[in-house]
Amino acid sequence: MRFFLFIALSTQLLAKPPAIEAGRKHWAFQPLSDAKPPAVQNTAWPKNDIDRFILAKLEANGLNPSAEADPATLIRRVTLDLTGLLPSPEEVEAFVSAMEKEKSAQFSVLSSQSRKLSTEHSALSTSSPAHSQAYEFLIDRLLSSPHYGERQARHWLDLARYADTSGTHNDLDRPHAWKYRDYVIRSFNDDKPYARFVAEQIAGDEINGANEDSLIATGFCRNGTSNDDNMGKNDDALAQYRADQLDDVIATTSSVFLGLTVGCARCHDHKTDPLLQRDYYSLLAIFNGTEKYGLVPGTQDKNDKRVKIDETAQVHALIETKPVVPKTHIMLRGSALNLGDEVGPAIPTLFKPIPFPTPAAKTSLRRKTLAAWITAPDNALAWRVIANRLWQHHFGQGIVASPSNFGFTGATPTHPELLDYLAQQLIQNGGHFKPLHKLIVMSAAYRQSSKCSVLSAQSGKTEHSALSTENSSPLALRPQLQRMEAEVLRDSILTASGKLNPKLGGPGIKPRMRPDLLPTSQRNKWPLLKQEGPEQWRRSIYIYIKRQLLMPSMELFDAPTTTDSCAARMSSTVPTQALVLMNDEFVEEQAAFLAQRATANTLEQTIQRMFMLTLSHPADMRRLQQSLDFVKTREAASTRDQALTDLAHVLLNSSEFIYIE
Repeated sequence: MRFFLFIALSTQLLAKPPAIEAGRKHWAFQPLSDAKPPAVQNTAWPKNDIDRFILAKLEANGLNPSAEADPATLIRRVTLDLTGLLPSPEEVEAFVSAMEKEKSAQFSVLSSQSRKLSTEHSALSTSSPAHSQAYEFLIDRLLSSPHYGERQARHWLDLARYADTSGTHNDLDRPHAWKYRDYVIRSFNDDKPYARFVAEQIAGDEINGANEDSLIATGFCRNGTSNDDNMGKNDDALAQYRADQLDDVIATTSSVFLGLTVGCARCHDHKTDPLLQRDYYSLLAIFNGTEKYGLVPGTQDKNDKRVKIDETAQVHALIETKPVVPKTHIMLRGSALNLGDEVGPAIPTLFKPIPFPTPAAKTSLRRKTLAAWITAPDNALAWRVIANRLWQHHFGQGIVASPSNFGFTGATPTHPELLDYLAQQLIQNGGHFKPLHKLIVMSAAYRQSSKCSVLSAQSGKTEHSALSTENSSPLALRPQLQRMEAEVLRDSILTASGKLNPKLGGPGIKPRMRPDLLPTSQRNKWPLLKQEGPEQWRRSIYIYIKRQLLMPSMELFDAPTTTDSCAARMSSTVPTQALVLMNDEFVEEQAAFLAQRATANTLEQTIQRMFMLTLSHPADMRRLQQSLDFVKTREAASTRDQALTDLAHVLLNSSEFIYIE
C-alpha cells in the first residue's frame, strides 16, 4: 500500500506543471458560484441553509444525519470552540434547564396537533426546536465575551508564526512582539472587517488612518525567525540575508491569505501549480522597499558593532520610509548574487493583472494595492480560503482539508457549493467573522453528536463506515471528536480549579519550567521559578514563546514550533502525554485546588460538583459509586483531602476531560 502511495505521489510531483491558461481552469481560481441551498426531502432537520447543502448530499447517499448532541455536550463544545474555556456548572445547569423547557413546549405543541413523525424525520423527537432562543442567547453571549478574541487569535497566531524571540543562534528577545498578539485579540473581539485586518498586517503604514495600532499589525511580516545579530560580514551576505527574510514574508503572505505555495517558485517555476518564478519576484518587488522598524536589542551591523536602538520605536514593524523602491531582479537559483531579468510589482500571472498606483510621498503604495486586491469581492480564492479556515476550527477539518494549499496538490472541497456559499456570506456581511461563526454553530450540522452511528434510510440499519473523515465521505462535515489543543487543555485545568487569572493582554508570562530543562537554552534564559501564582495562571495565549525552549506541556500536545506558518496542528497520541498529566507538578497542584473548590456538604455532592467542574455533567449512578469507592479506599491510606485530590487528578487525566465531543 505504501509503495503504491509513493508511486502516486511521485507521479503527481514529477508531472509537468499546468500551463497558465490550463491552470486558470482549476476549481479554486473560478469565480464564486451563485450557490443556492438545494431542496431536501427531510425539511424538518435543517435549521439554516448550511444544513440543506449537507443534507442534500446525505440523502443522495441514502443516509440521515446523526442525532443532536445533548444540551450538556453542546454547551461544553460550543463554549470551548468560541472561547477556549469550560462553561461553569451554573451555566451548564441553566442552559440544560432552558433547553428542556423549550423541548417540552415543542412536544406539547406537536401533541396538541396530533402530529405523527415519520421514520425519516425521527431525529426531530430528540432535537431542539428549529429556533432555540436559549441556544441563540448562549451563542450571542459567547461571541461578545472578551475570551472569544483570545481563542480565535490563537488560531491566527499559528498562521502568523508568532513568537517572542528571534530563534536561530542567539534567540534574541523581541520586547514588543506581544503587541502584535494583543492586536490580533482586539481585532477579533472588535469583529474587524477582514479587508481591514489584511490591509493592516500587510500595509499598516500605507493605509488610510494609519496609526500605532496598524504599525503593530505589520508585525505579521516580522514574526518569522531572524538572525539580526549575525547577518553577515559583507554586502553580499547582507543582500542574501535580506532576500531570505523577504522570502519568509512572501511565502507566509501567499499561503495564509491566498492558499498558494508561492514560496516554492523562488528558484524555478512552481513544479505543480501555474506559478512562475517571475511571479515570485513580482511579489518581492511589492515588498522590496520595506525596512524593519523597531530593531531588537542585540542587532549588529556587518562590522559586528551593535546598532543603536531607537528607544521611541516600541513596535516590531515592517514599513517604508521613501517612495522609491530598489530595482527587483529575478534571483537565479534564489541567489542574491546571481541576478537575472528585472521585474516590476505584479500579482501572479494566472490572475487578471491589476494596476499599481503612483507612489505617495513616503511609500510606494504597492503593499496597500496588494492587500486591496486580496480582499476584493471578486477575489474568490482569498474568500474561499478564509471561509474554509473558519469552518475548519469548528468541525476539526476544513471543507478543503489542506487549508493553506488550494493548488493542484491540495485537497479538493467535499462540498464546493457550501464553501462558495460561506464565502458569499462573509462578503455580504462586510467581512465580519462573528455572523459567520454564528451561522455555523447555529446549524443542525454543528449540533450533531460526534457518536459514530447513522441510520441508513434505505436499509434501516446503523451505518458506521459513513462517518469516515476521508474527503470522499459525504459525512465529513460533522463535528469530530477532538483532543483539546495544548493551550485549551492548560486553560481548562485552570478553569476547573478556579485559579484562572482572566487578565487580558500585556507582555508574555513565563510559567514554571523544570530546572533541568533550563540549561538547554543559555541565551535569553528562562527564569528559575519554584512556585507559581496568579501571574503565571493566566491564559496560555499569553505564555512567552521562546523558540529555543518551548514550554514542554505546549510542545508535547502539538503546539506549533513557530518556525513556519501552521495551518493545521497535528493531533498526536503518545504515552508521554499521559505520563506528564499524571506526574506534572502543575497538574498535581491544580488538582488539589479543584478538590478544595468542589468541597460541599456531603461526599456525594462534592463528587458531583467535581464532575460538573471538569466534565460539565453530573456522574451517573455507576460512576458515582465508582468515585465513592475510590475516595473511601484512598482515604483509608491517607486523608479525605488527599483522596479527593487524587479523584480530581483522575478526572483531569480522563479522556472525557481532554477530548471535546
